[in-house]
Amino acid sequence: MRKLMVVILAAALLAAGIPNRSEADEHGWATAGKVMTGIIGLHILGNVIANSQPGPVYVPETRYYAPEPRYYAPPRNRVWIEGHNESRIERQWVPGHWEISRGVRDADDDWGDEDEGGRGHGQRTWIAGHYRTVERQVWIAGHWEERG
Repeated sequence: MRKLMVVILAAALLAAGIPNRSEADEHGWATAGKVMTGIIGLHILGNVIANSQPGPVYVPETRYYAPEPRYYAPPRNRVWIEGHNESRIERQWVPGHWEISRGVRDADDDWGDEDEGGRGHGQRTWIAGHYRTVERQVWIAGHWEERG
């Protein structure tokens, strides 16, 4: 309805600007100015009509464009949770490796397995690959959460 009223008003204004008769003292530049004023007026009027309705809005959750809502009603059972750190237990793979266990020498024990440096020769043991649990801090971004 509003668009129809604007179009009728524009047509009335343009009809009022059209001269009824040609006069000898009118200059060509005056007529060109009137024509240019009419073109600019129509351009402004066209922009007003084209922008009278809100355009589509991108909705990230659905990845589609949707018309803008007329009002915003906050959901009743949704709560905003702030971003925070949480501790998580994760399994971490430890690859297989060799470990050297050094013998501990007591005062009364004579092992006889020392080299010139005074260190005992260790025993090499293969430790197979395995999982171990580690605690990590994970950032949880802010989000809406359903309640109730």
